[in-house]
Amino acid sequence: MKKIGMWFLCWCLVFSTVGAATAFVRYEDKHPQRRRDVHITGFIDYAPFGFVAHPEAKIYGKFTSLFQPMWETLAKENNLRVFYDLQKKDYPTLVQGVRTGDFDVLLGAYHQTELFRGLEFIYPAAINNPITVFMLPNRIHEVSSVDDLKKLKGVRLSDEVYSDYINQQLEQFQIESVDTPYQLFEKLFTRQADYILIGYYKGLIEAIKLGLREQVAVARQSLWNIPLFFAVSKLSRERKMLTQKLTRYVEKPENRKAFQDGIAAMIADFERQAQGVVPPTFGLEKNISDVKENSQPAGRAPQPPAL
Repeated sequence: MKKIGMWFLCWCLVFSTVGAATAFVRYEDKHPQRRRDVHITGFIDYAPFGFVAHPEAKIYGKFTSLFQPMWETLAKENNLRVFYDLQKKDYPTLVQGVRTGDFDVLLGAYHQTELFRGLEFIYPAAINNPITVFMLPNRIHEVSSVDDLKKLKGVRLSDEVYSDYINQQLEQFQIESVDTPYQLFEKLFTRQADYILIGYYKGLIEAIKLGLREQVAVARQSLWNIPLFFAVSKLSRERKMLTQKLTRYVEKPENRKAFQDGIAAMIADFERQAQGVVPPTFGLEKNISDVKENSQPAGRAPQPPAL
């Protein structure tokens, strides 16, 4: 009888434990996770990673980024309210805002680069940013390595951000800085520069917007390929949650592939929007051989140069 009593007592304890656990689950269901605000910043004139229609305007237009679908997913799954904060158009100032905790997340940072010191990097990198050269098609054969550029004259955008390693390498080059994409291509077409140094995606999109895509050629190989990371402020109240969620997201190969697919879709969108755009001639007669040689078929998003 004592054994029967003990078994009965054990079963009672089991059922009471299960009942308590069930009640606990129901309690959690009735009290959903609190909504948390996440403030994000990043590039505001660097498609496809982040851009607004008119970054020079006092009131910014709609912000667009390759990474927005990711944040829509994370917001839905984790009860977040996402705010894109772009009050300053000076990128280093925005990065400083992440460092001081004014913003929670930076969309795009380079490893071992002083500008991003003190931020918490999310591994692996979300995507790579290939740095390459654009040239007139009849001259693209002149560049097969980085060393070939040292004897030529180049031009770059003054506000394009590179890693510290690349900046050190560029000290060996004859390279001028200009402020706008129009000036980049003007220097190239008027023979004031032999090549444009720029991020592959950025350069391709700017050429499309100006109607010049079929009049320039891209080097077959990237000069450098910079891993682009997400970075979280160490002073963010949501630091632990954000680092965990972002790491899990970028660890999945299918999500990193989705970023690449998103770039191709965004480039195709720019191509559609640029249909009918009359390219600038920069005061020069067009060279027909330059226009036709090495052109990409219309409507196709070209692949980045090989690494």
